[in-house]
Amino acid sequence: MIFLLVFTNIQGQAIKNTEQLKEKLKAVNSRIADSFLHNDSNVIVQYYDDAAPVCMPEYHKALYTKEDIKSYYQQWLTNFKINAYKRDIFEVQLLDNYGIEIGIFNIDEVNDKGSALVYDGKYLNVWKIEKDGKLTLISEIWGANKPIEGTNFASIKTNESDTPKPAVKKALESEVNKRNERIAELVTKREGEKHAVEFFTKDAIYLTYDTPMFIGLENIKPYFVEHEKPNGVSIDSISIKASRIIPVKNFVIEYGYYYVDVSWDNKKGRAIVTGKSINLWKRDENGILMLYRQMVNHN
Repeated sequence: MIFLLVFTNIQGQAIKNTEQLKEKLKAVNSRIADSFLHNDSNVIVQYYDDAAPVCMPEYHKALYTKEDIKSYYQQWLTNFKINAYKRDIFEVQLLDNYGIEIGIFNIDEVNDKGSALVYDGKYLNVWKIEKDGKLTLISEIWGANKPIEGTNFASIKTNESDTPKPAVKKALESEVNKRNERIAELVTKREGEKHAVEFFTKDAIYLTYDTPMFIGLENIKPYFVEHEKPNGVSIDSISIKASRIIPVKNFVIEYGYYYVDVSWDNKKGRAIVTGKSINLWKRDENGILMLYRQMVNHN
């Protein structure tokens, strides 16, 4: 009861700076961690936006309704016994009435067949901040810090749904699309260094699959140079599309989706790779959209 009263009091206070936002998010994360340990999916779902929520689970397609998001979490907590859950905030950005939260997590769990899984990873959440300080989760994405088998989560079944279309001015939609087209061109040509230098700010943070986060262009660039080496790999088809786009002063929040048809060894090997991302673009001194924070995971 005491915790509930304290939490309610925290929720009712307007957020004036990053430190206040971080303190509120610490309280939220404490509740989420406790809910995982007590098999209660209602806690995180109650934070989600009612109108247009976006949940991007690793190894599943994105979810766009609270009903589907609740089903996902219910299945996760039913199919796994959570023995330990830790969630730490790495960074918080306060952008007008939005909050960008980046953090790391560690989940020690056992599936319904008795197999243990240590799930270490990172996450990126986008929060809407109401005038009274209430926090509403409008999107989240997460992924592992090292390769794990996606089959670990195969028991979780999700519904297929259409990707929402952008609902912004055509000029901004076109601007974001052109940036994505250039990324697709560089990936196809296997020009990793250009990909990094042309798109990431010097102080960017890049969170991708199977690795810890990369902080700063000096660490992001070597990753892309290695990741996009030709090595006999051919990108036969690639598509990067924007879904929702949210302009926030000098920033743009974008939900992105990719499809890559890749082959190797003279077409003897082939794979279709799909996934999604939350992208925080920031305009540079020339007004060009640059990636300031980006998180990507596979479907």
